[in-house]
Amino acid sequence: MKVKVIGIVAGGPQVDLPPLDHYKDINMWVGVDFGAYILSQILGNFDLAVGDFDSVDNKEFKMIESKASQIEKHPTDKDDTDLELAIQMAIELNPDQVYIFGATGGRKDHEWINIMLLKKFNESGIEAWICNNQNEITLKKPGHYQLKRDDRFQYVSFLPISESVHNLSLKGFLYELDDTTVMSGSSLTVSNQWNEKIGTYLFTEGILIVVKSRD
Repeated sequence: MKVKVIGIVAGGPQVDLPPLDHYKDINMWVGVDFGAYILSQILGNFDLAVGDFDSVDNKEFKMIESKASQIEKHPTDKDDTDLELAIQMAIELNPDQVYIFGATGGRKDHEWINIMLLKKFNESGIEAWICNNQNEITLKKPGHYQLKRDDRFQYVSFLPISESVHNLSLKGFLYELDDTTVMSGSSLTVSNQWNEKIGTYLFTEGILIVVKSRD
């Protein structure tokens, strides 16, 4: 069976996790380091645990061993973070979509690099979102995209993280744009809202973070 949708749970604060049972289309679950322990508590059995497991004690690791169908244990001294290893594995499986949980809410250096790791999915043509209990975040390079209205989230923001984003057009949203250059640091595209069931956005240059959010 093709793995179509992968859920990856990292070891961020559990209080920031959304209800995982909302994501019913996920057909493979991956726990990253302490995130594997979190998965074993929430879901029971799951598919794969990845990491060096330096964030879990012996009792917690035994729980992971009893619940994970497969474990990929890596040395502590390595170049890639545990989450990056899990992302590389997910890309090799070529799913249609990936959701990442537990990647925000803790250390800000980890949170920032985790968002930047979304570039890897975009370069591979895989839709990927970082999710917490208040936001869903994706990263896009130039192209033409659709965004289905999501009634869990009132707002949608389009945030340049490159110096600028060129020829940004937004259609189907409350505040539309047409071939507009938006500079990094501008609040022009913050807190938009859907106006139709499907919104479209496109741009020709730069890197954009798209954030669905609620108060």
